[in-house]
Amino acid sequence: MFTGALAAMLFGVAELPVQGAEASSSPALATAQHLEEAFAEVVDKAKPAVVVITNRQTAGQQRQAFLPEGREQMDPQDFFEFFWGPNNPYRSPQREPRPRDQRRQAPKPRSEAVGKGSGVLISADGYLVTNFHVIKDNEYLEVKTADDKVYDNEKDPEAVKIIGIDEETDLAVLKLNGPKNSFPFLSFMDSDKLRVGQWAIAIGAPFELDYSVTVGCVSQIGRYNRAVSSFNNYIQTDASINPGNSGGPLLNIKGEILGINQYIYTGGMSRGNIGLGFAIASNVVKYVSESLIADGEVSRAFLGVAMQDLDEQLLKQFDVEYGVLVSDVVPGEAAEKAGIKPGDVVQKVGSQEVTSSQELLQAVAKHRPGEDIVLSVIRSQKTVVFTIKAGRRQSNQVARRDGAAGSAKTDELDQLGLVLQEQEGKVVIQEVFPDGAVAQVRDEDGRQVMPGDIIHDVNRHAVSKVEDVREALKDTRNKTVVLWLERKSRGGASMRFFIAIPLPGENK
Repeated sequence: MFTGALAAMLFGVAELPVQGAEASSSPALATAQHLEEAFAEVVDKAKPAVVVITNRQTAGQQRQAFLPEGREQMDPQDFFEFFWGPNNPYRSPQREPRPRDQRRQAPKPRSEAVGKGSGVLISADGYLVTNFHVIKDNEYLEVKTADDKVYDNEKDPEAVKIIGIDEETDLAVLKLNGPKNSFPFLSFMDSDKLRVGQWAIAIGAPFELDYSVTVGCVSQIGRYNRAVSSFNNYIQTDASINPGNSGGPLLNIKGEILGINQYIYTGGMSRGNIGLGFAIASNVVKYVSESLIADGEVSRAFLGVAMQDLDEQLLKQFDVEYGVLVSDVVPGEAAEKAGIKPGDVVQKVGSQEVTSSQELLQAVAKHRPGEDIVLSVIRSQKTVVFTIKAGRRQSNQVARRDGAAGSAKTDELDQLGLVLQEQEGKVVIQEVFPDGAVAQVRDEDGRQVMPGDIIHDVNRHAVSKVEDVREALKDTRNKTVVLWLERKSRGGASMRFFIAIPLPGENK
């Protein structure tokens, strides 16, 4: 017994394997191991559907900027697109020209890789989705799958085909030429059901490191004001995505596509990830890709309204808690035909509540031209429901978002500080006194009332004479005058917007 005890003291480590066995079966460690296995399963499932795309252009061809045409580019130190532009340090170097005496016949120019991106297969027939900027200005495309098979349309024009592009959302659909129903693919999740904090897994080719896997979470959803696209709904993630991830999938823990990676923010001179990546939400990607596959283009619904966010003052004046203000309607378009009027406050599109112009735009964008769109509108403190047959948005049409209106001070026409004149049945502002209430107001978009503006409505009463203005001012509520103005540009275009003018003195 003593010998056993001594042995236990001298060789107590002999008990460690037993302790280790107990630890390995502990609930906490078992949970971690199950989670580890889940990530490995996601990669095993998703990797075969992820592709690496190389944009090839003829040697000597001028390199194009990576932002899609028409996009507003942010400060280069704060905004970095994944697809390399003309300063790509990783592109193949230019070949040195032969000495003149060695040239016998000018060879056909060879194409060179000018950038790499990622993509993901979305059908067994070989359709895949990526970012438009990944393939922009390509002369040839090379797509490599996870089994190292290369589809190169420089060698075989049928190997890779561009089915359609949508510059509005920076998305493109390609098709690989292969046996029918032979391609592994991934499905889309419903991004409207996505929750902040859920797992986010990115697979792509950052810095030419093909099939790199990074893990993070969904940092935020519903990011709209990214200066990249009016129609995109962005998912923010801290999963590490870098140059080359663009066009690749962001996945949930089930291996479903929750978004397509598009761009990142960077800090200072850094070109790498700092934890701020953005992916186009899967519902947007699904709609666009299905439209491109079916029709080769994306048809978007068009209501024909100008929208304006409601600030605190306008919320009070229109006596609503939320909604989007219609500041103008386009003559002859769907909204006007259905009876929508300036001053209506849209609170719902179908069953979806909308609290901003961007949410309204996104809700309408889910419909196709010709479909019925149901709007719940507040008009004169009453709810009115309109069913609108959506029109078709032309490429140069955008539902205007005229911004939110701001603040100021006054009560009668002289307090407003305006000189008005009747011209052809309209009330036109001739002068704005610098000490009047109107001159103190600048809305959130920086607009001020200016000479030449036409007053169509005062406190939601139509006016065509100066006397109408005086009469409408008697209906001022909460010491705040609401003007509906029209401003014409030199080119003849016009913009209409509401603005709230608080009057001096204490609110009642």
